[in-house]
Formats: sequence, structure tokens, C-alpha cells
Amino acid sequence: MSTFLAAAILLVSCNSRPFHIYSDEAYSKNVEQRFEQRKSLAGNRAEALFSVFAEELTETEQEGLKFLNAFMPLSDLADYDGEFFLNQVRWSLAARDTFVWGKTIPEVVFRHFVLPYRVNNENLDTARIVIFNELKGRLRNMNMLDAALEVNHWCHEKVTYRGSDIRTSAPLASMKTAYGRCGEESTFTVTALRAVGIPARQVYTPRWAHSDDNHAWVEFWAEGKWHYMGACEPECVPDLGWFTEPARRSMLIHTKAFGDYLGSERAENRELNYALLNTLGVYAPTKEIHVMATGADGKPAAGAFIEFQLYNYAEYYPISTKKTDKAGYCNFLTGLGDLVIWARSGNAFGFQKISVGSVDTVKITLDQTPYYDRSVSFDMEPPIQREPLAIANDCREENNRLLRMEDSIRGAYENTFPTEQQSAEFAGTLGLEPDRIWLIIQKSRGNYNEIMSFLKTIPAANLPTALDLLEVISDKDLRDTKASILEDHINCSLLEMRYPTSGSVVIPAKAGTASLSRDNFLAFVLNPRIANEMLVAYRGELQESFGSEMIAKMQADPGLIREYILKEIRINDVENYYGTPLTPSGVYNLKVADEHSRKVFAVALLRTCGLPARLKPGTLEPEYLFNGAWTVMEFGEVTKTGGPTATLVLSNDPQNPVVPQYETHYTLGRFADGKYVTQVYGYDNFGDPLKSPLVLDPGFYSLVTGNRQPGGRVLSTITFFEMKVGETRKMMITLRKSNREPEIIASINPIWTVNPLANEQFSWPQLTDGGHMVIAWIEPDKETTKHVFQDLGSLKTEVDKLKCPFVFLIPSDNLPAGFTKDSWKMLPKKSVFGTVSDLSSLNELEKSSGKSLSGQFPIVIMVDSIGRVTYLSSGYKIGIGEELIKLSPTPSR
Repeated sequence: MSTFLAAAILLVSCNSRPFHIYSDEAYSKNVEQRFEQRKSLAGNRAEALFSVFAEELTETEQEGLKFLNAFMPLSDLADYDGEFFLNQVRWSLAARDTFVWGKTIPEVVFRHFVLPYRVNNENLDTARIVIFNELKGRLRNMNMLDAALEVNHWCHEKVTYRGSDIRTSAPLASMKTAYGRCGEESTFTVTALRAVGIPARQVYTPRWAHSDDNHAWVEFWAEGKWHYMGACEPECVPDLGWFTEPARRSMLIHTKAFGDYLGSERAENRELNYALLNTLGVYAPTKEIHVMATGADGKPAAGAFIEFQLYNYAEYYPISTKKTDKAGYCNFLTGLGDLVIWARSGNAFGFQKISVGSVDTVKITLDQTPYYDRSVSFDMEPPIQREPLAIANDCREENNRLLRMEDSIRGAYENTFPTEQQSAEFAGTLGLEPDRIWLIIQKSRGNYNEIMSFLKTIPAANLPTALDLLEVISDKDLRDTKASILEDHINCSLLEMRYPTSGSVVIPAKAGTASLSRDNFLAFVLNPRIANEMLVAYRGELQESFGSEMIAKMQADPGLIREYILKEIRINDVENYYGTPLTPSGVYNLKVADEHSRKVFAVALLRTCGLPARLKPGTLEPEYLFNGAWTVMEFGEVTKTGGPTATLVLSNDPQNPVVPQYETHYTLGRFADGKYVTQVYGYDNFGDPLKSPLVLDPGFYSLVTGNRQPGGRVLSTITFFEMKVGETRKMMITLRKSNREPEIIASINPIWTVNPLANEQFSWPQLTDGGHMVIAWIEPDKETTKHVFQDLGSLKTEVDKLKCPFVFLIPSDNLPAGFTKDSWKMLPKKSVFGTVSDLSSLNELEKSSGKSLSGQFPIVIMVDSIGRVTYLSSGYKIGIGEELIKLSPTPSR
């Protein structure tokens, strides 16, 4: 224990009126009851979790530790220990006693928004301790509001935005990487605020209504009030962010409150371990929708599930699910756009599309059963785009100066990463290919020491396999996985196996299978990544625990693995409410898991035994390759060994403006429990459904297609159909077309003064000669602009076919330190960058279009050779590249 922490604990213990985590007697009784239930649930890890209570603890520490244990998700009971949680309690109390605002925080606010160590579904680490020690001096003599803003500036020094996969890195891993997606930035910032005793929470719009994406930001409590800010996107005033305007078009903004929350805010759902708070009213106009559900007999459908579905990512996603009361009634506070209300009970269902602004009560009869062949089309409208709010921000210039300084600090850290020359020298010492090593080192970012350490410990004979391992795991795994974990997976994957450094097969010694391709070995045996679980060193532990004799038996008969799991692993689908998968080690030691974590564990144990295994594309059921065929491991009465199937062949309608992408333009759903569940395809090892036929289980399916229009409206069609045993069905994906003609939005004369970057040639007459041009006013370091570049890069081939110039204009005071055109890859072929010293160009566009554009970056227009603007997007938008392709007079297809 540190000297500082010991002094803080002494201060608390000597206080004549000790602070309580909960002082209400009834609340205390509830915590005690839940704590005892958790001790029973986690009995297999009792020593690791609860022996800490034998230490000398203050009354407040005991309360905090019991509160955390009483309500933490199953994943934390499985994968962390009591000392970790005790440290979380002690350092949260130390922050309360260190900073002047600590003792002004009400008990309920501290309990739910400072003490909890978990923000969302991130990996956990000791960030609270590290950040407290780094910031305690920096925040001295500040008031609470200024301190919160300063914490965000510190966060921006450490982390900036860049998109990544859905697994959420731990806060210190984000620091090491120096970037993260919005969910990681907000997790990092909330952790930093809580580390210094400022109540904070991550708020989410689970899906935007006007754009195919979601977003997370931060709310913090200061001086009696909740405020918001963009994570790692500091402003000099609270309640300001680029997402302020998009949030006004939201259908739901929510946050989880850890534990039994008794606050006054509206809770859409109160569950056993948390409350889901609806904070939409802070950001957007709202309306309460009432739903009355009846059965086919006309009686109230009590206990029916009501899903409030929003179109996004080419599916109808339930942004909220409620249960009806005895009268068949429920309600939901939402925004003023379109939803589909889907009611279900058992296999019966009913649904209706509504425009929230036009209805108050929706009556749905659950009299539908799965459809054999039917199509319905909906035009889904988001909430309208309103005139931007006028928010005072007189300190913008000073804030921009700070942002540039913070960019430089972060850049200096990134410059400590190995250079290509240093990487080549390292590769030379191991006799490895420099190009392959350099790509891995680049991707590993600040984790390069762990990657280098791993390679240095591997015997020369196994280095080719070690290199393959580093190339098969995800980029994020390279950024946050320790060497010891990688060593476990390489050493224990090679046990009793013959691995070729060249050639095409690997033969497990006792697996009883035919020869195995090298690709299958790398992807489905060697690879430790299964889903979005935290990577841990589980293979050695499992091999030692089961013993070589049992491992050999399971290799020869995978049914023994199923029998073990059914006998030893209990299912609990209630307690793991954050959805973070338990690690395979966590499942093995706790002997309790949710359904998904059990599936991950099954794949992990199969791979540990040398059997190729994966989560099946589409359904995510565990399956393994045995005797040349993939076999699903079901946990029902019998193991499925290759039952009857059907085949679906999807094709692209050549009239579509772009090639449809899964989870952008279409999705496939399979009927189960009264609804159509979206199947998982389109990324990683799950395949592109347009490139190969889909082998499906017989049953009822839906195909959802959507064509999002400028402004956010979606032209959607749902096709319901049945797949019969042995059937091969062909279906064409056709995106509905708009009947609306493009309008002339504005007329401009682009002859503005521009200072080209890096002495590039810049001439408006040459750029506008004979065709269309795209002009974008951007702030390069902001998330909204980065989305534009990512959109254009993902469609580069089709964007380049437009053969029009792209002019990117940067306000001079928003030019980040060190920014060049080369800062972004995959730019359109005809890209030109320049700075503008004033915004007279935007003033001209505002005047002609009648739209308020001040501060609404990025602003993107398409203009023809005589200055007519046919496309205008301002502020946050996903899909700009596709919209430009659709509207171009010379489309790519």
C-alpha cells in the first residue's frame, strides 16, 4: 500500500463522522442480502474474491466492497479478485478526501458514479490509481467545474479518436495506444473523472436515427448539476460538443447506473443490478408513447415484450425493450422520428410502423406467426434537423491553442515508438522478415515492448509460428496483449502437433481427424481470439487441469467436451448485464456463465485440445472441424452432427448505385422466440454473403434492405420467407430508389483565397473546369471529419470513378500541429488541401442556402461548373461518400 493511500485511509478512520457508502437502513439490508446471494453464486472463487474481508477494513471500506460485490456483473466475479476491488474502494475514498469537492458530493451520487470501477464493457485495469497520482497536483486549487474541464484536456493529451473494433480496451491500454473509438474515449474519460472524485457516467445514443452509427460521450456532475462534454474533445465551457446538434435528432440517449439506483432521473428499465436511465430530455424534444398489446383472443397480453425498433445498420434495432403490465400496457419516452413497434409473446407477434409525432397510443394485436412469403416497405424518417443552437463560446481561440499544444504532447509520445529502421534491426537479430515485423510493430503502437519481448522469448524453431500468431490476431490485440499471454498460446498450441514452416498441412497427433489446412490451423487452433472477450493465458491452465490423458480423449471424442460443459458449467443469463464475455479461464474457475460466454469457452477448450473450432458464421453457435466436416456443438438433448440444411444464394441488383454491404445496406434475420434475430456476417471470419452461398438451418427468415437518403430518410423493405430442408433459394438485393429529384440548394462562386498546403498547385478555374467538384470545410482533428475521410477511403475505387476534384479547406486556426495531406491514407485521387484565413466562403454558402452553418463542421458540398450546389451536408454524418456517389451526374455504376 502506498504511503499516500495509507495516510488517506488514516484520515478517513479518524473522522468523527465517517462517510457511509449507504446510510439508509433498508438500503443496507438490501445490499447485505444481495452480497450473500453473490457469495453463493461465486462460491467456486470464494477464496479469490472474499478472503479480502479478513483484512483490517474500515466500516466505509466494508460498505464499498460489499456494494461492488453485490451488483457487479458476472464477468467481474469470474475474472478479477478481491484485492483489485478493495483498491478501487480505497482509491475512490482517497480521491474524496484529497480534492476540495469530495465532501460536497451526495452519498447517492458518490455511490453510483464515483465508486464503480466499471464504465461499460471494457477490460479492467489499475487506471484509477495511475490517473489519480498523475492529476492530483494538476487539479490543486481548482473548483469542481474547472477541474472536470481540465481532466478532459489531460485526456486529449493522451488519447484522440480513431475507429476500431467493438471490443473496448482498458483505459491504460487506450493511453498506451494514444487513440480509441468513441466508446473507448468516453470510458477513458469517465475513468479519469472518477479517479479524481468527480462523478461521471458514459451516455450513449445506442443508434442514431439520421445516420448509420452510434455515439458515446460523457456526463459529469459538478456543483449540484449534471453537465456533458465530448470525451477527449475538450471545450472551454461545459455542455458543448460537435454532437450537440445530432443529439437533438436522437430517439434515445441513455446511461447505466450501477447497483440499486434510487435517484430521481427517469429509468426506462430497473433491473436487479442496475438502472437504465433515459436522459434524452436533456438533449432533444421528446414524447411519451403508450403501447397496448392484446392477444389473438382480444385479451390484454400481460408480460409481452415490446421492442421499440429503430432502423440503423440495415436492421430494425430495439433501442429499448419493455414488458407489458397486467393490463397489457407499457410506455417509452423517445424522440420525434419513426419507429417500428414489435410486440411478441412466445412465437406470436405483431408489429406496426409509427411516426412518433403523430401518435400517442399504439394498439398491437399479437396474432401473427412466421410468414412464408411477404414483403413490406417502410419509409423511415428521423427527427427533423433544427436550426442550430446559439451557444456562447468566446474562448474558442484559446481552446484551439490548447488543443494544438495537446496534439504536440501526444505526438511527442507517439514519436517514441520504434522507427522502421529500428524495427528492421530488431527483425535482423531474430532472422525474421523486416517487412512483416514492421507492419506488426506499427500496429502494436505503444505495446511494442510486449510484442518484441514475446518474440525474443520464442525458440528459433517456433519463430515462424509466433509471427503467424501475431498476424492472425486483431490489430487491437497487438495493442493491448501482454507477452506472457501470447507465450501461453504459442507454447500450448504447438503441444503434440507437427507444424510446417512451409507446405500446407498440420496434423494433430491424436485428434482423429483428416489432415488440416494451414489456414484452418492458424485461424481456428492457434488463434486465441474467439469473440470480443479479453485475451488471457488459458491454454496452459486448461491443459494442466485436464491432464494429457483427458486432453487426448477429448481430441478423439469432442462429445466429451460437451458432456463436461453440460455437467460443470451452470448458466446464468441475468447477472452478466454489461455483456462482457467471461474469459475461458473465468468460466472454468467460476463454473457459471451466460450463454454466450459458455459458447466462447467451448471454442477455447476445443482449440486447447487441438481441434479447429469457431463461432459459426450467422448464428454464433460453437462448432468444430472433425472428420472433414464442421459440426455444431449444441447444448440441448443431443449433439447435432450435421443435420439437414438449406442454401441461400444472394446477388446484387446491377441497378444498385453501390455494391450492397452487410450491415450497411442489408441484413438477414432468423425467426426465434417471436422475432427475427440478425445473423452475424460480413466481417472478420464471418464472410461476405454476396461472395458465397449461405448454408442455413431450415426455418423462417427475413431480409432487410435499406437505402439511406441525404437528410437521413431510409427507403427500407423487409422480405419474409421460409427456407425448407434441401432448398436452394436465389434472392437479389435491390435497394429502393428515391422518386425525389435533386434540388438546387444554393449558388456560389468559388473564387475564395486559399493557401495551399505543402506548396501544392491550387487554381479554382482549373478545378472547376467542365464538371462537378466536392468542397469540404473540415477540422482535421475532430471525430466528425475523421468519419468523412473514413467514408471516402472505404469507397475509394468508386469515389475515384467520379473523376471530380475534392477540395478540403481548413480554417487556419484549426490546423493541427504537424498535419499534412499524408496524415490520411486512401484519399480520393484528386484531393487538394488548403487553409482559409476567414470563413467568407461559408458566409456566401449560408446566405445562398438559407442554412445556419456556423460551427457545424465538417461542411461538404457538391457544386457544378456554374456554381450550383446540389448536395450539402453539415455536422456529423456517416455515409457521405455513398451519398456523393448516388447524387453524382457520372455515377460509378
